[in-house]
Amino acid sequence: MPSLPLPQELRLPQRPQGLPHPEYTTPRGVSPLVAVREAGLQYPNYTPFTLPNLEEKPFVDRGLYAAPGQTRLLAAAQEVHHLTPEIGTELVGLQLTALTDAQKDDLARLVAERGVVFLRDQAMDVHEQIAFAAYYGDLHIHQMAGIIPDLPWVHPVHKDETAVHGRSHQIWHSDVSYELQPPGLTMLKMDTLPPAGPDGTLAGGDTIWASGYALYESLSPTLRSFLETLQARHSGLEQAEKARRTTGCLRRDPIETIHPVVRTHPVTGWKTLYVNENFTKEIVGLEKRFGDGLLDNLFRTVAEGYEFQVRWKWSPDAVAIWDNRATFHTGIFDYCDPASSPRPAGGPQAERPYLDPNSHTRKEAIAATQPGKLAEKEENKGLDGL
Repeated sequence: MPSLPLPQELRLPQRPQGLPHPEYTTPRGVSPLVAVREAGLQYPNYTPFTLPNLEEKPFVDRGLYAAPGQTRLLAAAQEVHHLTPEIGTELVGLQLTALTDAQKDDLARLVAERGVVFLRDQAMDVHEQIAFAAYYGDLHIHQMAGIIPDLPWVHPVHKDETAVHGRSHQIWHSDVSYELQPPGLTMLKMDTLPPAGPDGTLAGGDTIWASGYALYESLSPTLRSFLETLQARHSGLEQAEKARRTTGCLRRDPIETIHPVVRTHPVTGWKTLYVNENFTKEIVGLEKRFGDGLLDNLFRTVAEGYEFQVRWKWSPDAVAIWDNRATFHTGIFDYCDPASSPRPAGGPQAERPYLDPNSHTRKEAIAATQPGKLAEKEENKGLDGL
């Protein structure tokens, strides 16, 4: 694939010291999937290097600077489609690379409210993805996943004919929830799409997102009150052990973190469920059998709450941007041919999870400020979003 003429300079984050293969540079406009292989490097590149352990840093969400109703962003779109009542909005006619900072702030608020926002036909190379995501905060570098040698913030999600354990990635999760400050906005842009069906006219590998707001609201008031008193242990130890067994590449000390079972989103002020099957290991302070049973019930609620989910079929150059704090997601491994997707790994690190005792569920907050709108939403459920 020839390099595209893209002369504009981008402001990328400062690279950490000691990256492997300092001689390698990903050309602009070229898929890292192609460039790394053509350079004779292993892909994804698992060359070991070390990083300092993450420390808690101040974070201010750009969504706090959004205009009411996200008017600066939505007025510029040709069409706005709310894909389900609870989660998922598609914007038509916008290019992410052309957004102003004000529109980016509006986008952060829209993602915070709708959980995940989709855009198709985005003319955006991997360097532009990194620069775009970095607007929202310090980008996370994964503790053990493969990286592009000169772009460590990119987490290559890669499946090919050797990917016999693809179903393990179908576990519902929130990315790296074991971190002190798990990512907020997260961005995914497919690089290579697997064919689906006998004629291969559409892409396989759909992704599904579920709304943590709506799932939490679906629980009984009694259970919600109890969950708000609890904390859970999130662990990256199992992932670290897998790295030691396979690639031998672990970049930071393994970490376990205690987070509230219910957290408050700093932009919306809404409560959301915050446990996931991949990384949440136990409820702190509860007898193990009871805690495990409670977690199992919550995990099943996430997986089986179909009315709170949106399923996205990928197309070339489609982008998904979701809020990792208020959603869960899972990939569908329904293909055998290669597929890959370079993406900023986990996106910008957000705030440390917290529960504000004065925060409300989404429905409570809407009812307090716009009672008529909530009644209309309930009446027309299935026809539109928030």
